[in-house]
Amino acid sequence: MTPRSLVFDLLIKAEKSKQYSNIALDNALKSNNMADADKRLCSALFYGVTEKRITLDYRISQLADRQLSDLDPAVLTAIRMGLYQLMFLDRIPPHAAINETVSLVSRKQSGFVNAVLRAHTRASKLSLPPREDLAKHLSVAYSVCEPLVKKFISCFGEGAEDILRGYAREPEITLRTNTLKISRNDLMDKLCAELTPNSSSGLYVKGSVRELFGFGDGLFFVQDEASQICVEVLGASEGDTVLDICSCPGSKSFGAAISMNNKGRIISFDLHENKLSLVRTGAARLGIDIIETMACDGRKPLPE
Repeated sequence: MTPRSLVFDLLIKAEKSKQYSNIALDNALKSNNMADADKRLCSALFYGVTEKRITLDYRISQLADRQLSDLDPAVLTAIRMGLYQLMFLDRIPPHAAINETVSLVSRKQSGFVNAVLRAHTRASKLSLPPREDLAKHLSVAYSVCEPLVKKFISCFGEGAEDILRGYAREPEITLRTNTLKISRNDLMDKLCAELTPNSSSGLYVKGSVRELFGFGDGLFFVQDEASQICVEVLGASEGDTVLDICSCPGSKSFGAAISMNNKGRIISFDLHENKLSLVRTGAARLGIDIIETMACDGRKPLPE
């Protein structure tokens, strides 16, 4: 299976499923033997199309001669993929992006997909909604839903766009060092990584996380720096009892357990029992044994 066809199938399934996007992609990459470059393309396309959907759909509405709601899901998914490559991936030649995208759909559908993508290449750049409707303008520009944009504007005024611009930056791959097993400096040397500027436990890395030194031995887990700081501010220490009310996939529970030197008690709750396996398997890989899991609705506290 080619990277594009894999992503095409994943995006269509994502419309019908409530599975975490990162887990769906991770499982697909593990079950398909691909070169590293192809895995990187899969990740870029899958996450990119997911994250930029509002912008992509606005552009489609400018180019297509029919409503998005009238488009077949496969056609809409293919056009989103093609446009994402044309608009955001400058290393892929336009002809390759178009031809590979057209090949994903049936011959009956291919003409329309080809026409929309070529119309984009002939037209001027994306025309955003006027700034007079600031919420709509920023929503399309940064692919963030309008209700959230309006909330940001009401809270932060002119600073709202700076926040949205920050969200739009491509994030670093950030690890949290498992200091139960190794120091941050030693892991940094092993991985040729960079220290995070704000978290005392984080590292910036490049490449496939599962193929990095120490993954199988549980020397680290993926956690963005902001979440690491949240755990540091919590200040959990040996012997504490910590309740993580909405825990999956578990990184904050893991971080708290490490801060507690794996001594004390952590109860990791989530609404869905099937998702709690992520916490259990992650804790086992990291060598953490103080975490219990329980399916529970955090809006309905347990009397005990």
